Amino acid sequence: MLVIVGFFVPGFVSSRNITNVLWAAAPLGGMVLGMFFVMLVGGLDLSLESTFAVAPTIAIMFMLNWLPNIVTPPVAILLTLLIGMGVGLFNGLMSVKIRVNPFLVTLATLLILRGVVIYLIPEGVYYLPEGYTFLGALRVLGDIPLAIFVLLGLYLFAHVLINNHTFGKNVYAIGNNEEAAYVAGINVSRVKIMTFVFAGLFAAIGGMLEVGRLRAVVADLGNGDIRMVFAATILGGTSLSGGEGKVTGVFAAVLVISIIENLMNLYGVAPSVRQIVFGIILLSAIVVASLQKRMK
Repeated sequence: MLVIVGFFVPGFVSSRNITNVLWAAAPLGGMVLGMFFVMLVGGLDLSLESTFAVAPTIAIMFMLNWLPNIVTPPVAILLTLLIGMGVGLFNGLMSVKIRVNPFLVTLATLLILRGVVIYLIPEGVYYLPEGYTFLGALRVLGDIPLAIFVLLGLYLFAHVLINNHTFGKNVYAIGNNEEAAYVAGINVSRVKIMTFVFAGLFAAIGGMLEVGRLRAVVADLGNGDIRMVFAATILGGTSLSGGEGKVTGVFAAVLVISIIENLMNLYGVAPSVRQIVFGIILLSAIVVASLQKRMK
């Protein structure tokens, strides 16, 4: 239906615009994939949008200001990933080992990390080295952003991990019945913590892709995106109670959200109306998910 609507919007079906839709979907797709992993075990991570921003911000500060002779662009890329995983590890340990509600833990982390980003780069950092931004900025095979292939690679990796690896089977087992999974010998705590670590990693990768796309890191990077992340994850068929969801489903949902965003850009829809639209999408997805659960 969205494609049919798009045919009536000037410029929507052009190859350039379709490429831009996929390019814009790549950073969002990283966060959505992270939320998908956490929700499969019945968890929640609200801090993904701040991890999305803080991981590249701190790495860039090391690269440009703090240790420029040591932290080269390749090292900064690795550091970005490690920071994302570190945030995920912290969230996982707090919610699993200390048994603090993941909603409250990640809400606090969201606020703390956003404050860190605003403190470090209140006016943003521009003209970043190509050695750091290439994943999000470089174009290959003519004029196709490398970020699109990174997105596809992430989702292929997640698909194989979830469907063809013991880790994925354990994730679904915990999401369906945590007590039964424990009795079956699954290390429940370790698996749940690892889902948070993967979430932080994927969010950090998404942040790098967005920094590359913008060729800058700004204080409001990803600010407010958690609403779209949550909407896409639910829209993709991931259960709020865990144990249910597919990588292909959330990937399709990311594309849907990106297409809707693009259509609203082309129509010049006001920001307030966009909030309403995504709120309706989120509410509809939750209602549908609830109805499907009752019917089973």
